[in-house]
Amino acid sequence: MQKFLLSLILLGTGAATALAAERFAFAAIGCVPYARSPNSGENFARLIAEINRANPVFTVHLGDFKGSEEPCTDELFLRRRDEFNSFTGPLIYTPGDNEWTDSHYEKAGRRDPLERLARLREVFFAEERSLGQHPLALVTQRQDPQFAKFVENARWSHGGVLFATVHAVGSDNNDQPALPGAVAEFQERAAAAAAWIRAAFVEARATAAVGVVLLFQADPLGLDFGQPGVARGFEQFLRVIADETRAWAKPVLLVHADQHRYRLDVGVQLLPDEAPLPNGTRLETFGDPNVHGVLVVVDPDSPQLFLCGPLIVPGNPLPLLPRPKKAP
Repeated sequence: MQKFLLSLILLGTGAATALAAERFAFAAIGCVPYARSPNSGENFARLIAEINRANPVFTVHLGDFKGSEEPCTDELFLRRRDEFNSFTGPLIYTPGDNEWTDSHYEKAGRRDPLERLARLREVFFAEERSLGQHPLALVTQRQDPQFAKFVENARWSHGGVLFATVHAVGSDNNDQPALPGAVAEFQERAAAAAAWIRAAFVEARATAAVGVVLLFQADPLGLDFGQPGVARGFEQFLRVIADETRAWAKPVLLVHADQHRYRLDVGVQLLPDEAPLPNGTRLETFGDPNVHGVLVVVDPDSPQLFLCGPLIVPGNPLPLLPRPKKAP
């Protein structure tokens, strides 16, 4: 297995050469825009303009580019693609549950989730490159014959850091027995995700990377949704990340959306029966109605490596703070 993963790396990059570390910044956004919020279009346009002004080396949209109650149409897909292409720098996109797993809801048009997923792949992942006015070349999982359909899982490197998007979504990662075909889809995608995460760390070792960043839509911990422990849809996902992060020992940053609020956990605990990971950091971006982003400065001279903070958009309503939990 390790030999196959290394051969896939060489196929995608030409050679496993050491990455040159440098200081740079990237941005991440997610769960925007939602039509349910007033002035959502204008707020999203201001977010794009502010990111373009900040000029990060790239931006990642972490999925949920529509509300679950909005019609899940081709027209909306194409409009979002046009908006993503208005970013002056590269825009890398990884899907969320609102774009496909939740399309069976009546307000979303009672669409077939698997058909919507296939269409997403056609519209957003036809080529091995990002969106945006200056696209970035990507290596995708389509190069692995066993998981060639998962064209949305992408990998790239910059400034000594290895980045990978992983298709993991809310709604328990589509592990939904009540929906026809959902569990089989989840199981296949979960296996692909596990292989893709392992391949990212293989490449990180082969190129002497200084850090690894994994980007996905779902909050796999789900603690604020009242779920006891880890949802079944994320058990394998978290296990692979925890094992690889512990073995890697260098800094690992997990960036996701889903709960629509900014959150930063340094030394994150991924599994309830295991100790926190001292080299693992979890960063969650804002989401509707808080149309803002996060900015990560990668500083090789810092022992933390990933210096994370909010990217507040002038003119958009300031973020709403979560209500404090009542004492028991």
